[in-house]
Amino acid sequence: MCGEWHIRKKHFLERLEKDLKIGRLDKDIYGLLKTINSIEYYYTTSSCSGRIQVYASKIPGRKFEIKTIGKWHRPISLDELLEVLKDCPYEDIWLAVLPPILHVVARNVEKANRLLHLAREAGFKHSGILSVKNERVIMELTSSERIETPLRMRGVWIFSDENLLELIRRANELLLVTKRKIRKFEELLKSLC
Repeated sequence: MCGEWHIRKKHFLERLEKDLKIGRLDKDIYGLLKTINSIEYYYTTSSCSGRIQVYASKIPGRKFEIKTIGKWHRPISLDELLEVLKDCPYEDIWLAVLPPILHVVARNVEKANRLLHLAREAGFKHSGILSVKNERVIMELTSSERIETPLRMRGVWIFSDENLLELIRRANELLLVTKRKIRKFEELLKSLC
């Protein structure tokens, strides 16, 4: 059984480095991922550092039924938003600020509980165990900061430019809150190393 754990961890660490090289990894979360993966009892399988996203969908939240129009893992400007919305053919367009999310595998329930405690202390309040199997416990670590609001419904714009500017300001503030939680979690984890 020990061999299986190390084989799985090695596979995901190699995938992480490959994703970093090809630009598929959010650099804001890389330090946290390295810290988690440096601890013998854990490895990460997927992650996102949090993002601002503009997408087309009749109903929000259906991950596999949306058409992404724009996505940023950093604060954005009103001009950037207007640029992706320009000539956009979709009738229903949403803006979302989504919190960081990490999927982490722990060696056992005891180690999973320790990591969950630190994640919650860092502000990842919506974290928990997804599944328990032999020699691995799969966790999802995320926080509660989120905005999901329509920008256009049935072809009608919801916000004036002035209100859109305020929405972007708030979205950027919220995204930066989540980035600070990533750094806090990384610092807390260094005590385990």
